Amino acid sequence: MAHSSSSNNALLNKVATADKAAHDWYRFILSFPPHLVREYVRRFELTEADCVLDPFCGTGTTNVECKKLAIPSVGIEAHPMAYFATKVKVAWDIDPEELKDHADRIAELTRQRLAEDGILDDEPLFSALSGDSGSKPVAGLRTLPESSARILLKDSISPLPLHKTLVLLDLINEFRDERIYEHELLALAKALVTSISNLHFGPEVGVGRIKVDASAVGSWQRCIREICRDLVELHTYQQTPALVYKADARHLERLLQPGSISAVVTSPPYPNEKDYTRMTRLESVILGFIKNKDDLKELKRHLLRSNTRTVYKSDDDDRWVASHKEIQRIAETIEARRIQLGKTSGFERLYHRVTKLYFGGMTLHFAQLRHALRPGAYLAYVVGDQASYLRVMIRTGQLLADVAKSLGFEVVGIDLFRTRLATATKEQLREEVVVLRWPSTPIYGAPVHAHSASEPSQPYTTRRASMKKRTAPSTNPNRYTRIIEQIFLRHFRQGMTEAVFSREEIESVAKELKIKLPKNLGDIIYSFRYRASLPDSIRDKAPSGKEWIIRPAGRSKYCFALVAQQSILPNPMLSETKIPDSTPGLISMYALDDEKALLARLRYNRLIDIFTGISTYSL
Repeated sequence: MAHSSSSNNALLNKVATADKAAHDWYRFILSFPPHLVREYVRRFELTEADCVLDPFCGTGTTNVECKKLAIPSVGIEAHPMAYFATKVKVAWDIDPEELKDHADRIAELTRQRLAEDGILDDEPLFSALSGDSGSKPVAGLRTLPESSARILLKDSISPLPLHKTLVLLDLINEFRDERIYEHELLALAKALVTSISNLHFGPEVGVGRIKVDASAVGSWQRCIREICRDLVELHTYQQTPALVYKADARHLERLLQPGSISAVVTSPPYPNEKDYTRMTRLESVILGFIKNKDDLKELKRHLLRSNTRTVYKSDDDDRWVASHKEIQRIAETIEARRIQLGKTSGFERLYHRVTKLYFGGMTLHFAQLRHALRPGAYLAYVVGDQASYLRVMIRTGQLLADVAKSLGFEVVGIDLFRTRLATATKEQLREEVVVLRWPSTPIYGAPVHAHSASEPSQPYTTRRASMKKRTAPSTNPNRYTRIIEQIFLRHFRQGMTEAVFSREEIESVAKELKIKLPKNLGDIIYSFRYRASLPDSIRDKAPSGKEWIIRPAGRSKYCFALVAQQSILPNPMLSETKIPDSTPGLISMYALDDEKALLARLRYNRLIDIFTGISTYSL
């Protein structure tokens, strides 16, 4: 999966031109930024020979960025409006002049039809404050069917702007040109949420200042021109394939070809009490993707369970994490807190269940994804900590890393992306990128259920050389492993708790195995004491709750000792102190992932000083 750095840099240089086009035709407020996609494309060293998957593609940030980099991609999205937006945003093979001319003709016809009823589409100057609509009062304004209007937020859009929008939509359909029709609809969707409606987007979608009137046709034309400008810039990249499927990310077994995906870059929903379908409700209704409550209910059934408004009695994704002790503990804590606070509403009673359903759904997603990954594939999941369920902390990144590890994935690391302020507690919550790797020799038989506790993730380095090293398929054990394994097996007897061996045995075993010895024999012992785990053949001979370690046992003597397992894990409930990384860029670029690199970061960031509260110096 690793490729030459010169090829990768050439790809990234293409973005300098393509980035002039924002390509923000339509985007969820909570989508992750394009630069994050480019960063992990660079770290994973992806090229035109690879294929990137976004299984929760939303409105297509990953797919658009990959297409700009000439990297093939696949997007999967269950929400019909978001799926439509992504499908259109990666369709760059239309003539922008043709789109502009056609839209201008429709705009003129719409203005004429509105004028026949005495309605102008000019921008009203004082309508929000004075109530002056900018047009003569008119009877018989167009409205939505009652079944559709009932599922909208009250006052999402005022009557006159709605009438103008529906008239414009009629003419878009009447003069439909299949080559550019979907681009015109997407421009209308963006105009609705940004200019025509009364919607306000913050942590939640809500109704802002009520606009008695708004320019519908003019707003739509401005969005059309944005698309045309982007298409001019992006025209040269149109040949790169970007496939988009309307599907549930928890059911991928028949959707993706085996071994077809080189990398995954995505941001799934967070486990919180936000109903993501509300973010796109207005445009979904007006464009006809959702017509009534039944349509909305059917849509929600295909979404990952991340909030109580998407939970149904028949849901059973929680069975996949029934044995995961930490997820079960969090759910039990939430329920105990609810009872303690006397919260009895129907939604509050579901808080503990939606937590289990969320992680169960993600477990199912990871399990279904495995067959489609190439050996050595890297995955990046942008997720965030949550405390919205009665202020019980959910460390989403750590839990998802643990779930993925139980399914055979390697946890490369968890990168801090940014922090945000919790609405209820005003605490800083972490948004992180969980970086995983599908091993070069996959273990497809790994169970779907998760382990009971999280383990510290491995260090993650951004060096391309290190990525190449990790991508290389595993071969025979290295010489250190073969030597220490042979020494242990010489001494091992069932039931023993320690075994002493001498330095000379290293030389004799190496000669027996025909292995060239390192200049420093002590480095073999030092490696397994401080750097690397003992081989599986040794660890497997430790009973439950125990582990083998190596201790010094005198001059030139060492001892295999059976001891209780020692897991040093940070308390997830402790507060964190954010420290800006002061490591010089040159050091970060060329540092390896050994103890010397770690010590360099400790020194440059004075972490020992901060931790102990005293000035310390490196000797």
